Order: sequence, then structure tokens, then C-alpha cells
Amino acid sequence: MRILTAVGLVALRSAFAFAQVADPDPARFEKDIAAFEAEDRATPPPAGAALFVGSSSIRYWDVGKAFPGVKTIKRGFGGSHISDNIHFAERIIFPYKPKLIVFYAGDADVAANKSADQIFAGYKELVAKVHDRLPATPMVIIGTKPSPLHWKHVDTIRRANALVRQFVAADPLLRYAEVDRQLLGADGQPRRELYAENGLNFNDEGYKVWTDAVKPTIDAAWRAAR
Repeated sequence: MRILTAVGLVALRSAFAFAQVADPDPARFEKDIAAFEAEDRATPPPAGAALFVGSSSIRYWDVGKAFPGVKTIKRGFGGSHISDNIHFAERIIFPYKPKLIVFYAGDADVAANKSADQIFAGYKELVAKVHDRLPATPMVIIGTKPSPLHWKHVDTIRRANALVRQFVAADPLLRYAEVDRQLLGADGQPRRELYAENGLNFNDEGYKVWTDAVKPTIDAAWRAAR
């Protein structure tokens, strides 16, 4: 009986370890993606641009102002998980044949209580898909930001970021942009003055700090891209 109980406990722990939060249905963003496609038809985007893609932090970022010497395309859709960007890659990443991809997501993933390992698996899947379809295209992955709204998930955020940072270091086509330190105050907490009232999105000052943090990495990747 003791052996069976021990085996049962091991099985239970194993099942718990591999339990994953279900990805939401990407169809909820169909109107957003269709709007991007309509925009492309009306005004064809530039070839060989830097594609900024991901969630709301990309959506509200004035990338043209932040990177005045870089041709940019912005395809951020608010509340998107990494899985949503994977699902719509055929429509909002690959058609542009970008010179550089800058990717940011993760906020919605941690809010959905996904584990760091599950979040990291999403990044790996996206990178594999990009490498397969655009084998010479470099990527900059911006680490998931600490925010007042999601501060209770900070351990998950930091573990996922650490896994991504280690993964990126082994791939010459990838670069990682850290944002954690610049967004925290002397007390180790998120600097509330950098965020909108919802405690998640940046205000103007927040975008300035965020841009200053990631710009050297993105500029270097743009210069190095072929």
C-alpha cells in the first residue's frame, strides 16, 4: 500500500508539473488582423523594414518616433498571447519579409497564470517558425516588463525572461533586450509614475524609459541585419 501511495504521489506531481493553461481562441482577434490586411492593401508597407509585432505595448508605441532612421511596420494587437502571434504569423509577420523582427508579448500570458516553462515554450515555437520561414531574419525579443498590475506574477516573469535570455544567447540570429532594471525604483517595485491608470500600459514617460532601455539593442540589430 505504501508503494502504491508513493507511486500515486509521483504521478500526481508529474501531472501537475506538466499541466498547462489552455491558449485562448485566436479568432477573437480576427477583426484586428483583417484591419491590418486592409491597411496593407490601401498602403503597401515598405520592403526590408523592421517589423514590431506583439501585444499592446507594441500597439501603443510610436516606433516611428523612437527609431527615426529605421523603416518600421507596427503590428501590435492588445491583449495578445504569444500563441496568438504564432497563429497569425502567416498574416502579420511572414508577408512583410522584414529585415528585422522586434517582438514583445508575455503580459497576457502571465495574467492567464501560465507557467514560465509554458511561456518559454511559446517563444521557442515562434522563433522556430520564423527561422523556418525567414531563415536569415534576425529577431530582438524584449523581456516581459514588470508592471504594477502583474507584480504578483513577478517570479514567473523573471523566470520566463531568464529562460529566454539563455535561449537567445545560443542563437546568433537572436538578441535579448532587458527592461526589468530600468522600470523598477530604488525600493525594487515598479515605478508607478511610468504606467497608465490601468497599471499595465506605459504612459508617455514610461515609453521614453522603455525606448531608452531597448533602443541600443534594436539599433545594433538593425545595423547588423542584411
